[in-house]
Amino acid sequence: MNRIMKNYKTYTLMLLALCVSLYSQAQTDSSEVEEDVIINVGGLKVVVKEKTSETTTNEDGDTVTRNTEVIEITTTEDEDIHIEDADQQITMKDLSDLRNALKGENEEEESEPSFIDTKWNSFELGFNNLINADGKLEAEAGYEVMSVNAGNSIHFHWKIITQAMNLYKDKVRLVYGIGLDFNNYRFKNDINLSVDSGSILRADIGSINYKKNKLVTKLLTVPVLLNFKINPKKISDEYLYISAGGNFGYLLGSHQKQVWEVNGKKENKIEGDYNLEQFRVGYEVQFGYKNVVLYGKYFPKSIFKTNQGPDLRTVSAGILIGKV
Repeated sequence: MNRIMKNYKTYTLMLLALCVSLYSQAQTDSSEVEEDVIINVGGLKVVVKEKTSETTTNEDGDTVTRNTEVIEITTTEDEDIHIEDADQQITMKDLSDLRNALKGENEEEESEPSFIDTKWNSFELGFNNLINADGKLEAEAGYEVMSVNAGNSIHFHWKIITQAMNLYKDKVRLVYGIGLDFNNYRFKNDINLSVDSGSILRADIGSINYKKNKLVTKLLTVPVLLNFKINPKKISDEYLYISAGGNFGYLLGSHQKQVWEVNGKKENKIEGDYNLEQFRVGYEVQFGYKNVVLYGKYFPKSIFKTNQGPDLRTVSAGILIGKV
């Protein structure tokens, strides 16, 4: 800020010097100036003194009169600036440099990044799938009936608040927040989930042809990512947006929802924990350009408790609406 103010002071003095030069030249053209011209505005005192007048004859025989002046500029800080022959030293290049410098410093001041940026109510919308311990998009042996229809398994993440902490010139930021994560796992088969007397998850084929049959989980989430802006431009959003980090979740609730038609539409919602893990930790990446950002998530631990259900891990992918 001190540098900016100092430059503004210098440019202001240059501009005043130019104005004084033009004024004194106009006075010379109209009549001889016998007394000092004094300008005192905003703490700046400008004294124009006409020192000498020299008359010469050029090659064509024309008479040329040249006035040599000294312009004294005094600020409230008692900083004196002396400009001799101001009519020769202030040029169009000086004005161009002045204009460009003022423009550049205005942009620098306006585009200075905030240390903390806050974004309320952004969203992730995509699809879920389950993979087994071998990394295949299929259920574990013994739980084949729990295969998931990924095209109908919606993932929705309401990011209530997200903040970005500027670590380095707005190019490297720490992004974190809190939100609610809703995961739908749409089953291909007409199964009913239950927990038997041995605390083992059961998936039994039912007698009803369900139009919709899914497991739904709701989690409180805290993502923590390192964000990079590749070649950011100060006056636009034309940059690559890359983030990578962890995603932490706490299970708030779960249920199985079933919809079918037998003499009219019927619906069943069965609350239960279904041996789901209470905590989950996974990886998240985001990649985008301008305002279009895609995300991917992978949770390497099974969504069900060890030895109490199948070993199935969640993968999600979709689009981020409202990046910070």
